[in-house]
Amino acid sequence: MAQYQSFPDASGDSRTLEKLKALKLPDLAGRSFLDVGCNEGFFCGFAKFAGASRSVGLDRSAAFLARARHRFPDCEFHLRDWSELPEGPFDVVLLASALHYAEDQAALLHRLAGALTEDGVLILELGIASSPRAEWVKVKRGIDERYFPSMAQLTQTLAGYAWKWMGPSVDQAGDPVPRHVIHVSRRRPIAYLLMQPPGYGKSSIASNLFLPAKVPVVSGDGVIQRIAKGQLNASPRLKKLVARDYSPFTIDKTIQRVFDEKAGPDLVRLWHAENGRGDFALDGFVPLKYHEQVKEQFLLADYMPVVLQWERLTPSMAPMAGMDEYAESFNQSILEVDGYGRIPAASKKMSPPAGYVDEVQAHAGRVILRGWAVDENGDIPAQLVVGIGAERNFVDLGEPVERKDVQRHLKLAHARLGYVIDFPVPGINSLAELGKKGLSLSTPSGRPLRLAQRVIKSMVSVAEPTKPE
Repeated sequence: MAQYQSFPDASGDSRTLEKLKALKLPDLAGRSFLDVGCNEGFFCGFAKFAGASRSVGLDRSAAFLARARHRFPDCEFHLRDWSELPEGPFDVVLLASALHYAEDQAALLHRLAGALTEDGVLILELGIASSPRAEWVKVKRGIDERYFPSMAQLTQTLAGYAWKWMGPSVDQAGDPVPRHVIHVSRRRPIAYLLMQPPGYGKSSIASNLFLPAKVPVVSGDGVIQRIAKGQLNASPRLKKLVARDYSPFTIDKTIQRVFDEKAGPDLVRLWHAENGRGDFALDGFVPLKYHEQVKEQFLLADYMPVVLQWERLTPSMAPMAGMDEYAESFNQSILEVDGYGRIPAASKKMSPPAGYVDEVQAHAGRVILRGWAVDENGDIPAQLVVGIGAERNFVDLGEPVERKDVQRHLKLAHARLGYVIDFPVPGINSLAELGKKGLSLSTPSGRPLRLAQRVIKSMVSVAEPTKPE
């Protein structure tokens, strides 16, 4: 019997060691390996040497398998043809120099791909005929005639898989066509993830790039809106988080809350459920620190996630929380008055707030203020300076009120930071009158308290006269 595979102690017709290097096998440690048409088991032996948990070979020659078992007793060998594969699945399946022997080569490729694990790879070493057409080309060899695929035919046969040409294999004496190495794996649907912040042009990219290519686009904002309206079958936890203070103008805050509260996986499931099982693009903001989590969720859902990232070319939008504070500080500066009139906002240096006025009531000559304040030591001040119009008065705060929300926000050791001030202001009987005069608060050291936006709006709106119809 002629020697085919080559070993250090037996030279054969095949340049087996060089072929092994050309195959570009993946890491085999801990993985299962199957060689279809294993001959004397050279590649099975290598797989076991490389740490494979299971190394299996099959061949129709009892003599070759006897030699294989002698050389590699730790491997598993079966006397059979490829119509009956060993029990799998396998992480790596090898078919080397044998495809042209199959009566139905396409059927064999599909059968071998079907023996792979979810992330497995089929490694083909085969001859490819030269032809511009998709065809199986009949080629005369030294001992017979066999059919070899053209590259166009191979592309057509493997259209349902993810595959890559890895390079040429080792040519051997008498080869009628050049040999090549192809790696084939199961194709997962692709999720193109556009998760940049608002204002980065995600929707423009999605509509200009993916829609013309007939790749469906899932709108992250649209999914949030439909959850809020009860139009999607979301989990109770996700519904609750989305419904809390929902507004179409603050969807980025809603998504931040969803991920911070560990409901991100629920949202990701709805995103890919919108599309079914094909390729799609997600146009939806995700906070940067959760990008890896989203990728993992798509991998678990059997997608191949592709994250698209780019730089914003126009100026970024200011953070909404910071903008709210600056806007309120500006508005507060307009209300502050000294002996010469209103102080321009630009002339005052902005400092961190000493607290907030969260609620204002005015009636029957009395003003009631509720809010919180903190001094330089992290305690509530004993007094505040209340300004109404041009007048300034020191007001004792009395017993503090628990404000755990402020404690969490400022990371303080206690929550006794809230106040309720009730003091007489003759001539002030409504918010309208208070709004016309102007209201300001500060600590005795001069650090201002800011009026909450809703307080400013309430005083300004009631102070404006109604226009005659």
